[in-house]
Amino acid sequence: MTSRKWIAPSAIALTLLAVPASSLAHAQPEGTYPEHNSIRDQPPARIAVWFDHPMRITLFEVRGPAGVVALSARPGATPVSRFEAVPTSPMPPGRYTVRWRGLAADGHVMADEIGFKLR
Repeated sequence: MTSRKWIAPSAIALTLLAVPASSLAHAQPEGTYPEHNSIRDQPPARIAVWFDHPMRITLFEVRGPAGVVALSARPGATPVSRFEAVPTSPMPPGRYTVRWRGLAADGHVMADEIGFKLR
């Protein structure tokens, strides 16, 4: 009788071991441009975030001393490993915050923000 108690948990454990670890992991951000907390002499030619797995970006916003910065690209329904936008409005000196949010393939919602400063 004791051996029957262990059959189901053992089967579950073996099933989990057979599933690739990558399918259990959430998408993670791998980098940003500009880098978080960087200080720049010139406005960036592009603003980007990239991930280790594709993600559907649902929000990408840049705010600075003059308000929201107009960007060349908008979030969409297609999952991407890199989201990049070109600022299309002036960026005066000051602090900027880049906020993004996305939905990973596993359904996990990810969100973060980075900041940088223009002299």
